[in-house]
Amino acid sequence: MLLLLKDKKQSVSGTEKTLRLLQEKLTLKGISSMVASFEDVRIAAEKDSVKISVKGVPFTDFSTVYFRRVGENRNLAFILSSVAEKNGIRFIDRLYKETNEPSKLKQTCFLALNGISVPKTFFSLVYDDSTLEEAIGFLGLPIVIKFSRSKKGSGIFLAESVSGLKQILQENPSPEIILQTYIPNDFDYRVFILGNSVACVEKRTRTNKTDFRNNVSLGATEEFLALETVPEQIKKCALEAAEISNIQVAGADIVVGPDGTPYVFEVNRSPAITYDESISDEMNLLANYLEQCEIEKK
Repeated sequence: MLLLLKDKKQSVSGTEKTLRLLQEKLTLKGISSMVASFEDVRIAAEKDSVKISVKGVPFTDFSTVYFRRVGENRNLAFILSSVAEKNGIRFIDRLYKETNEPSKLKQTCFLALNGISVPKTFFSLVYDDSTLEEAIGFLGLPIVIKFSRSKKGSGIFLAESVSGLKQILQENPSPEIILQTYIPNDFDYRVFILGNSVACVEKRTRTNKTDFRNNVSLGATEEFLALETVPEQIKKCALEAAEISNIQVAGADIVVGPDGTPYVFEVNRSPAITYDESISDEMNLLANYLEQCEIEKK
């Protein structure tokens, strides 16, 4: 079956007419097709799996996807294109396999597709009662709500009940909101990566025990660790995540779950740096890395 995708349920009149006429011609040719919008897309992601449905139909049931109109959904088109490519589904146009726009959703799905452990993640452009029931069935409670373009811990909430989840979504509208399983923790690792090496690692421990975020900007303490004391699986996971994300100067945020699994929460571009050299040598390490890049270029 052929999937014809538009940007929203009520798209511009030209798009609606084009898709209506196109579907009629395809039917005459004996080709089954379905018209849908990005608002009909649901994503459920975890390690090694990004499952997508469109109007309740599994994405893998489609043989070809034609993006007629994408609008502001370039990151979503990128995810669908990546999943299509992995499953041998033709997608048109191929340019949607490329995007540099930042997005936690895009990065999380791409890491999951490439075998990195990430928190279970659910996404929809529209969170109605039916969609939330589907999300809770996949994630369980409590649920972490993230604005896909949030920074420094802002735009991140924790809902411990269905009513709390609905209230947070109603009070905080945003164009791209992802829902994730909450992984209990007391601290996280920020792994500073330069090229193909781990430069340094800090342990961030929150001081406000009523909060669930470990951001230093929100009051968490930071402790820089000797590299030899950091578990190898943490360093390996961070390096793999940065390479998959194609970020050479990266700050990978990793939380170890109750079962000992390291989960990558995010790989940050242009990560914050501690300037006090009595605490951290990050500035010197970054300068040395850039110097080496310059030497190798000559």
